[in-house]
Amino acid sequence: MKKRFNYISFLPVVPSLILVVGVLTVFGACGMKEDGTWMRCHAVQNDLVILGIITTGLFLLGAFGKKMIRIIATLLGTIGSVGIFLLPGIIKPMCMVNTMRCYTVMQPFARAMSVYMVLSGIVEIVLLMKAKKK
Repeated sequence: MKKRFNYISFLPVVPSLILVVGVLTVFGACGMKEDGTWMRCHAVQNDLVILGIITTGLFLLGAFGKKMIRIIATLLGTIGSVGIFLLPGIIKPMCMVNTMRCYTVMQPFARAMSVYMVLSGIVEIVLLMKAKKK
């Protein structure tokens, strides 16, 4: 019997990819200073990209493979998504002024994507736990 492709398994992958592409393009942090140095929020942007790539890989691993590997990878990706939520402004400090681009654009975008990643990861874990072993 042919195995059906499960699109729900890719649900957490989508916001992870959107986070990486968005933070690198439209929803990025503050630009370079006039003297050629970067502001503190640029390091947060780089960390968001790295965490986004890692969670994308974990969620992709969670879309394939055996059931237990899928559960563990999706759980790790979901935990990483919580780290993405806490990173800008809580774990790592950003610019001194709350009206800067990093606070008004990048932080809300990263938090919205991480909430979507956590919720879709939880849904995927619940569906995997309910699935009958074949």
